[in-house]
Amino acid sequence: MSMTKINWYPGHMKKTKDLIKENMPLIDIVLEVVDARIPLSSKNPDIAGFAKNKKRVIVINKSDLVTKEEINFWKKFFKENNFADEVLELSAETGFNIKTLYTIIDKVSKEKKEKLLKKGLRKVNTRLMVAGIPNVGKSRLINRIVGKNSAGVGNKPGFTRGKQWIRIKEGLELLDTPGILWPKFENQEVGYNLAITGAIRDEILPIDEVACVLIEKMLKMGKKQVLKDKYKLLEEDFEQVSGAIIESIALRMNMLQKGGNLNVQQATYTLLRDYRACKLGKFGLDMDIAEEIKNLYK
Repeated sequence: MSMTKINWYPGHMKKTKDLIKENMPLIDIVLEVVDARIPLSSKNPDIAGFAKNKKRVIVINKSDLVTKEEINFWKKFFKENNFADEVLELSAETGFNIKTLYTIIDKVSKEKKEKLLKKGLRKVNTRLMVAGIPNVGKSRLINRIVGKNSAGVGNKPGFTRGKQWIRIKEGLELLDTPGILWPKFENQEVGYNLAITGAIRDEILPIDEVACVLIEKMLKMGKKQVLKDKYKLLEEDFEQVSGAIIESIALRMNMLQKGGNLNVQQATYTLLRDYRACKLGKFGLDMDIAEEIKNLYK
């Protein structure tokens, strides 16, 4: 299947990029949040360039949506390829591993304080930046770090607007930024991975192509039985191209429009919603392209 070129870069995202560059000299720790289902595809290469000489922590959020084996693979991958000083899996939704993140932040704060005290400076502030692409859970993570709802949380990509400085406690401040993508995806599979997980708005894409890519990935990963069980598909349904398989989902699940025609659009959105809600099992989408595209992100 030929893929449509995906480029999405609203004007406010350029402003966010400029905002990050402008404020980076003030920052001590950069917390880059990525989606555990697409840790590499959801990692903005611009942020790595901005964060040189800062303490870099990759936060693999939504870790409960993939297997432990995948998490271990990505932790090792990011460390071995020098993507970050620390790599931590957590769930901002459930609070899993938040205490470990506090420990990392406190360690850096202590190191900075000790260093500046030797220079005679007594009042020392440690500043964090939480950055990442849309819809990876940045605002929920901030709510966890701060301990209250200090940042707006939306369920649509690009919801958070402007910059927010949030005082966590004495000597510790946090800068929230809106989510940013990059102007052009050098690898179109990255664009489709972002679309499948919802980082790119459904309404601006050929959503049927996105669903077809998901089916092709699942079949490649040996997850045919998952599709059969979930959507009552028959073996013969898989003797077709991925677009026809979506039609079979509509047929087997009795998704019909007025007049009796198959509601293929309903089947398309159902498939994507089910993946995003982890109803098709715990698995990510980046494993097969890790080595191929890693140099784009350094």
